[in-house]
Amino acid sequence: MEAASLLLNLSIAILSAYMLYNAIENLRGFRRLPRPDETSYCSKRISVIIPARNEEGRIGKALTSILGKLDPNDEVLVVDDASSDNTYSEAMDHCDERCILIKVLERPDGWNGKPWACYQGYLHSRGDVLLFMDADVIVKRGIEGVCGLLNEYDALSQVPRIKCGSLACGSIEIAFTSLLRLTYPYWNMSYEKGWLAGAFMWWKRSSYEIVGTHESVKDSPVEDAELGRRAAGKGMKIAFFTGEIAESSWISSWHEGLLTLTRIMTARAPRPLSALLVASVLIYVALASYLVPVTAIMGYTNPIISIVYLVSVFGYAGISFKEVDANPLSLALAPVGLILLSVAMVRSSLGAEIEWKGRLLK
Repeated sequence: MEAASLLLNLSIAILSAYMLYNAIENLRGFRRLPRPDETSYCSKRISVIIPARNEEGRIGKALTSILGKLDPNDEVLVVDDASSDNTYSEAMDHCDERCILIKVLERPDGWNGKPWACYQGYLHSRGDVLLFMDADVIVKRGIEGVCGLLNEYDALSQVPRIKCGSLACGSIEIAFTSLLRLTYPYWNMSYEKGWLAGAFMWWKRSSYEIVGTHESVKDSPVEDAELGRRAAGKGMKIAFFTGEIAESSWISSWHEGLLTLTRIMTARAPRPLSALLVASVLIYVALASYLVPVTAIMGYTNPIISIVYLVSVFGYAGISFKEVDANPLSLALAPVGLILLSVAMVRSSLGAEIEWKGRLLK
């Protein structure tokens, strides 16, 4: 029993030190990210490309928000990807003369839906700057500063800002962003770690064409991240920026979260054995977050080590409120989100089928 207690204390002490170290590194990393100068002026023509599939009830709000931030010479291209609802008509109702509406009914073999829709938007665009924006994004502040950053960078994404309307969304997103910052931090854009987020992704047109456009990632379930990796591999200068200019919505239920995480992880899924090992560690961290107070009361763990563990784990996870607008109670359920994330990792490593917006992805 003493050996087990010693091992338990040692493991949570090591995890505590690891999380405290990463919390400090994360706070330093966020300070290193570029921030748009909202007083700057953008002289380039911007083409906003919005792929939309079954986005009724969201596309209108997105269009209203972005059109109010654009100049008369800019354009918005809405690509309706074979929607079965009123996405197209809602887009028409909220568009003005700067809009181009494209309806895609079929896509060629070898293409996933979103890359094809983005590519069609690019083919019809005329801007020097391309902004790929999801149909559930609300632009809350001026975008001139982001455009100005492209004088220095080839491509940019905003650090994700997700508005969660449910505890499931908040808990899963806190767990996901916490792990994301450990494995693919926003401030490390090397070839191995480089990526971009497609919800609010900016490109110089010339750089986008050099990297191969969405045609180069046509079969990827996470085409945005893969484009970023390819850009980093070509030596391009890419970055995430802070500023909370745009805000998007995400999943609303635990089941939808499982499907979404499985899709995201499929692109770089580890081998099954590795996935099981990593998932075991993550589940241990999650269960310990709830059980350590009990083991301290029972005398199995040192009370001080137990308190430090809880402060370090939940303190590190709390940094996610920089990325997530959620009910504070979501933080208490983040370990549950971490367990769900572990399940998604194993599923992706085993080649689980991925369904997204009513389609099976390749």
